[in-house]
Amino acid sequence: MQHNQSSNGIGRSIALTLAVASLTACGSESTAASNAAQGNAAMSAAVSAQPTATPQAAPAVMTLPVEHAIYGDVERGSCARARRAFFYDGTNYGYVSPVEPGWNDTAYFEINRIARVGPPARGSAFYDYYRGYTLVWTTENAEAEEDILGIKAEGNGRIRSIAASSGPKGDMFSEETFQKCTFAQLSPRMQAAIRAERPQLAGGIAAADSAGASASIPAPIAPFNIRPGHYVPVGAACGTTSDMIFYYDGRRAGWIDLSPFAANRMEPVASARRRGADWVVDAVTGETLHVQAADKISVGDPNTGVETMRWCPASEVRASAQAH
Repeated sequence: MQHNQSSNGIGRSIALTLAVASLTACGSESTAASNAAQGNAAMSAAVSAQPTATPQAAPAVMTLPVEHAIYGDVERGSCARARRAFFYDGTNYGYVSPVEPGWNDTAYFEINRIARVGPPARGSAFYDYYRGYTLVWTTENAEAEEDILGIKAEGNGRIRSIAASSGPKGDMFSEETFQKCTFAQLSPRMQAAIRAERPQLAGGIAAADSAGASASIPAPIAPFNIRPGHYVPVGAACGTTSDMIFYYDGRRAGWIDLSPFAANRMEPVASARRRGADWVVDAVTGETLHVQAADKISVGDPNTGVETMRWCPASEVRASAQAH
């Protein structure tokens, strides 16, 4: 559900009044301090040199305030009739919508790796919308201030989400409400869509958590100082069957197409050369690799363009891409 608001909507005037009241109070304290210290030049200088306060992001917390679970939208009243599902497993969140005649011609799946979570920054542009929500930044929008997902629990297994952004006619925001569902409570179409894209959720989030905990996340290794393993396009699921995958293990690097993994298509990492902040991994094509984070890279050449990729556990990528 999406709404438009003018730039003065949703309590902006209230926030401004509170800010003015706060600054007035601070001013009164400064005046009192100045009068008490009159004649003391050093103290006066210290008071007058106080920096102007600017909005600061609140410290991030580590988890969302909702259970690791699958949640169905509440528009049609039950888990079995949900057309859209939200899931959260502690590391990722995402959405699933199955094929449904007259509604969805194709199934939809989205997964987002969580970079950090925390409360909205007091004084930020969309604070009035996000107040009371825990915000979730992904590896793609880790520094953004708008279009951030906000989540809060509402009791009885329900959660509410919100996302706010600027629009041509003022602020825009969308809200959704979901209810906790077991996998068995979902419709057969929804179950099939989840099994196709995120099969570990079929056994329940607890089972997925256990599986994830047993699989250790490898530390970055030289020379690229990124996690060894498979990298898929940031907009794709780890189990994608239609995208090329970039592979790196510290000794070799290269692309895995839709054919089975072929060691002879890998390039020896020893031949890679630095070019500024990038690595030239293929001298013939001019392909370069740019490290954005330990689990996020950009790879490409002048002819094919650059693709941003994210790391995935080997257990989640397609079987044909397994290295040997």
